Formats: sequence, C-alpha cells, structure tokens
Amino acid sequence: MDSTKKSASAAAHLTDDLIVEILSRLPAKSVCCFKCVSWHWYGLITNPEHRKKIPQTLSGFFYRSCRLNHEKDMIIFPDFRHGQRRPFSDPSLTFITGYKLIIPKICCNGLLFCLCWKVYPRDESDYVVCNPATEKWVVLPDSDHDSSACAYRLFFDPAISLHFHVFQIIEEDEDYMGTSLGKTWRTIPLLETMRVENFCRGPFSFIGQSQGLLYYINMRDCDTSKLSVRILEDYDGDEWLFKYSISTTHIFEEKNPMFDRDYCLIAIHPECNLIFFVWRCEEDMHMLVSYDMDHGKVCVICSLKEFFYDEFLPYLPYVPFLSGSLPGHS
Repeated sequence: MDSTKKSASAAAHLTDDLIVEILSRLPAKSVCCFKCVSWHWYGLITNPEHRKKIPQTLSGFFYRSCRLNHEKDMIIFPDFRHGQRRPFSDPSLTFITGYKLIIPKICCNGLLFCLCWKVYPRDESDYVVCNPATEKWVVLPDSDHDSSACAYRLFFDPAISLHFHVFQIIEEDEDYMGTSLGKTWRTIPLLETMRVENFCRGPFSFIGQSQGLLYYINMRDCDTSKLSVRILEDYDGDEWLFKYSISTTHIFEEKNPMFDRDYCLIAIHPECNLIFFVWRCEEDMHMLVSYDMDHGKVCVICSLKEFFYDEFLPYLPYVPFLSGSLPGHS
C-alpha cells in the first residue's frame, strides 16, 4: 500500500468532530484545498455550524451605495460585492436600528466600523462596530478627542485576542504611534525608492498584509506604467525585499494609466498573492479587477456603477468572523 492510500485509509477512521477540530487549526487557504478531498469533507467544511470554528477566507467587499427614499432624499447605506455565496443575510445592516444613514469606514477580520447618523436628533451620529455575520453590534463611547480626530483605525485579530481596538489619530499630534496589547508600535523606515510622491496627490503607494507578511506597493519614480512590490518578512527588522514588478499597461490594456486617476489599488488577498484594483475604464464605468502576481493573470470581477464625489469609492475587503458574540472593545 503506497503512502497516498495509507493516508486515505487513516483519514477514513477519523470522526467528523475530530476532522473539524483539525481543520480549525489550519489556515484558510489550506481549508479551501481540503474541500476537494471528498464530497463528505466538502459538506463538513461548508456546514454552517462547522464554519463557526473553521477559518474563513476573503468573501467580498463592503462599499457605500445610495438610493432615493420616499421623500426623494439621497440616503447612503452599505452594500456588498461577493463571489458565489454571501456569508450573511443583510448587507445593508438594517439590524443596526435607530439610524438613517450607515456609512462603512473600516473592515478588519470580520468586524465593520461604521459612522451612523441618527434618525433623531438628525445632526447627531455614533461610531458603531458590528459583526455582519452574527448581526451583533455595539455603539462606541464618546472620547475626549472626537472633535480633533482626523482619522480612525480598527484593529482586531481573534488569534491574538477577542477584544477589538479603535485608535484615534489626533491632528495636533504628529507622532501618533501608540500602544496596542501592551507592545509599543515602532516606525519602519522606507527605502528611498519607495517614497514616490506627487505634489498634489501625495504618496503613490499601497500597504497591506497577506500570509503573515507586510506588502508595500508603489509606483516607480520615472515610469508610471510600473508598480514595484516589496515585502517585509521580519517585523523586527527593517529589510524590505523586492518581490514583483507589475506592468499596469498589461493589466488595464492602455498606455501609461495613472495611479489614483485611472485606477486605484484597494486590497490584497489575505491568503495568496492576489491584488484588487478599481479601474476607471470609461468616464462613467468602473470595473473591479483582480491580478495574480505569481502568474500574471488578470480577471475582471464585475462592473461598478456606484459613484459619489470621490473618484474611487472605498471598497473594504471582508473576511467573515462567525463567533456568536461581538468581542469586547477598548
């Protein structure tokens, strides 16, 4: 009996509970591969009850949409672009009650940070963190710096802690590096070639995390048709390793497309070297596009017809967190 048959024979004697327990300890990319073992394993992995324990992968993107209400007023509400199966029932988040407008701002490991405007008083708002998969939500308390905060950041990693953290970046404080989970944040210097900026638009760059590594993608100084991808393998070190050179002419099939004018980089897949763009292919048409950095493959996912005053809407990558309760916060 060869090794493959021995492995199959051993797996056949495992109980379903033990299989699910083993799968719960694997990364989401491996779990997706194990769906192909058999129809029985596929059923175990996709079972709604088992999915609460098994790591999830990228399901789609939250974004802001709009429509006219009965009074002909424009209202903003969350919507969702997804693949074959949406991991929750209500993308507009109507389970968050008492608000006329719900604007998604940040998504982090299954939790969504929203600015919510009250039905009454109409000029008051709250910041809310919710879990769309479980329809649990919490209103964040006011802080002493709400009026001076120029930005917010949400941090949640269930592998580290079941508490989420919301950071306020204060405009008056140039050194906004703070503390999280008892560890001091530190500054990671960039290489000179990574500091490409436009006088009007600011930095031409994107930063994201995938497969446990930090990715930095920026436009080359003298060639707007090229993007450079670097990774930081060691968070305790400062060495950025060059990984890929990407031709935007190849992706968008046009000469010298301009970053933040013709396209915008919005996300990187958490389990593979796949990045996502919004492409302004025509004056009134945007497309959601993925690019496989390993194989140079371009895929048009869908057309996007939602427009605001922003040239490119924020599209927030969403990985479901199926825990039955909303984690605590600080």
